[in-house]
Amino acid sequence: MCELGKRLKEAREAKGLEISQAAEFLKVRRAVLEALEDCRFDELPEPPLARGYLRRYAQLLGLDPAPLLALYPAGVPQTVGPTNPTAGPKTPSLLGFGWLLILLLVLLLLGWWGYRALNRPSTVAPTPTPSAPVAPPPPQQVSLRITTQPQGARVYLDGFLLGQAPLEARVEAGERTLRIEAPGYQKYEQVLSLQSNRNLSFVLTPIPPAPPPTPTAPSSPETPPPASPASPTPSTGLVLRLEGTSWIRVTDARTGRQLYEGTVPGGTQLSYPLPVVVRAGNAGVVRVFVNGQDQGRMGNVGQVVTQRFGQ
Repeated sequence: MCELGKRLKEAREAKGLEISQAAEFLKVRRAVLEALEDCRFDELPEPPLARGYLRRYAQLLGLDPAPLLALYPAGVPQTVGPTNPTAGPKTPSLLGFGWLLILLLVLLLLGWWGYRALNRPSTVAPTPTPSAPVAPPPPQQVSLRITTQPQGARVYLDGFLLGQAPLEARVEAGERTLRIEAPGYQKYEQVLSLQSNRNLSFVLTPIPPAPPPTPTAPSSPETPPPASPASPTPSTGLVLRLEGTSWIRVTDARTGRQLYEGTVPGGTQLSYPLPVVVRAGNAGVVRVFVNGQDQGRMGNVGQVVTQRFGQ
């Protein structure tokens, strides 16, 4: 069994699925899934259709289709029977010709007996012959055309890169997940119901710039800053009070958007709404206040610490 079939079979058995159940879910013939698991690629339909079946089977089993599609062979070699170009026709001998006549007579006699047997009246009802299974029709394809502002955004469908906008492609109909990404813009994602040709246009939203840090009066170099800051501390959100110079990065914990990154001098105060993730390069000089409560320093001097604040 090849690597492709092994992964499919192990994933199906891990889900407790029989191959007939998987075929029923996908509305495909069982023989198609058996051929994929046994790596009998020469028994599958043309490669575009077979790859479509493979992608849908992988999604049913919770697998990423991309590595499996990469394992699918580019072509299936055809087996050609051996030939002997130097061999010429043989002339049958007289003895062989006699045996040929005897064989023809035996065949005629057997044919006559068979004809008599088939034409005898019978009282046994004929057994109906089961009809051959009907192959499912190939997946329907539709045309999808996408334009974006700005141009050049990367367009993904079910996690596969279609290309950069503007673009037009033939895709399989059904429920498909569209994702559009461009540097400096918020990611756009939507589930599309593709039943007919679609012409779509999207305007991406720029990522807002991070707010600059709010400076406060620096502490006297001769004396350390007091444990309780003299300036008022907001009663909600996160406040970082720098008692020395440290590199700071602040990220929105819900969206992953970076709110600030840079080297902050001592005596500076930074304020952000919760929840956020803070990474400090010199944790021993960063004092944390959460909803007005002093949480102490993030760590030791010279220590790199990453910590989440808020739910």
